[in-house]
Amino acid sequence: MLSWNRIYKELVISVDGLRKSLLEIAITMSENTQIAKLLYQIFELEKKIDKLHIKTGQTVHELHQLPFSEITANEKVKENVIKLKSLQSDINRLEKEINLLREERVKSRLDELTRYMRRGGYTIEDFIVAQDSDVINKSIGELFLPHGGIIVAVIHDEKLIMPQNGINFTEGDRVFILSPVNAVKETSTLFTSSKQLT
Repeated sequence: MLSWNRIYKELVISVDGLRKSLLEIAITMSENTQIAKLLYQIFELEKKIDKLHIKTGQTVHELHQLPFSEITANEKVKENVIKLKSLQSDINRLEKEINLLREERVKSRLDELTRYMRRGGYTIEDFIVAQDSDVINKSIGELFLPHGGIIVAVIHDEKLIMPQNGINFTEGDRVFILSPVNAVKETSTLFTSSKQLT
C-alpha cells in the first residue's frame, strides 16, 4: 500500500510539471502566432504600398510635361499620397505592436532570470569606467574580477559589445558584470578613479 501511495504522489508531481510545461509552450506559441499574424499583415500592406508607388509613378509619368506644382496638385497623385501615408501609418502601428509583444517576452524572461540570480546570491551591476581608473587601456583578458564575477556586456562607443579579449577599456565605457552580491563593492573599485581610493 505504501509503495502505491508513493507512486501516486510521484505521478501527480510529474503530471503537474507536464501541465506547467504545456502551459508555457502554449503561451510561447500564442505569442509567436500573434507576431507571425502581425508580420503577415505588414507584408500585405507593403505589397499594397509597392502597387501604389507603381500607380503613382505611372500617373506622374503621364503628367511629366506639366509643371511640378500641377503634378502635385493632381487629384490622382494627391489621393495616392494620402493612401500611402495611411498604409505607412498602419505598418508603423503594427510594428509597435510587435515590439511590445517582444518586449513583454524579453521582460518576463529577464524577470525569471533575475529571480534565479537572487536565489543564488548573484546580481548584475553596471559600472562606468572612470577617467583615471586602473582598467583604462586594459583588455577584458587582463582584468581580474573578484571571485565569481563575469563580464556580461560592455557599452563601448555607444555600441553594445559582447565580452571579447580584443576590447580595451576607455573612459566612460559601461561594464555589466554578473557578480556575487557580496563582491559588488570590491568589483566597483576596479572601475572608479584611483584618486578616490587613496
